[in-house]
Amino acid sequence: MGFYSIVDNRAWNSLMIVTEEFKRYSTIKKRENNRIDLDAKEHGILSIYTSYKVMNKWMGRVYHFKWNCVIEDRKPDSDHSIQLRYGGNLFGKREPQFHSKTNVALSKLLNQDKELMEICTTIDFEKLELKYSKKDNTWDIEFWPNYGDFIWILIPPVRYFRKPNSEEITKTIRFIQKMSSLIKKGEFL
Repeated sequence: MGFYSIVDNRAWNSLMIVTEEFKRYSTIKKRENNRIDLDAKEHGILSIYTSYKVMNKWMGRVYHFKWNCVIEDRKPDSDHSIQLRYGGNLFGKREPQFHSKTNVALSKLLNQDKELMEICTTIDFEKLELKYSKKDNTWDIEFWPNYGDFIWILIPPVRYFRKPNSEEITKTIRFIQKMSSLIKKGEFL
């Protein structure tokens, strides 16, 4: 049992608390260490789970809350990668925009969807990336929202995490549904 095991257990409890906020939209199917699987069939996708990306810092740790969704798609003929970036000026509104070197058509379709752009503005993702694997015929969508992180610092002693509010919960589920819908339509090919 290491020094960080107590902190890891507290982070794991925080992960469960945050994920349970989504019970209204999806059933929790499986709980493993640092991963909670939800019922993906309720959303018409292959899998959906929450987990933490652990980053060691001097005198502390940061546990970044992240979602992973896997959507089946047999249409693309090669691997693809699309990232969300935010632009704008320092004191103005941040503008989300999807970028891709391998699938410009899909990134353009995503950028033109007003509801999707509004969700990306509201949630303010730290990271959002779509990766298509031709070998697996799946899109893996990984996104880190601005809620759910667990932060622990030894000196001064600080422990912090934030649950999502009701708007963030609704918009997260809507984001997953919207991405699934756009990918399954295949209008970007």
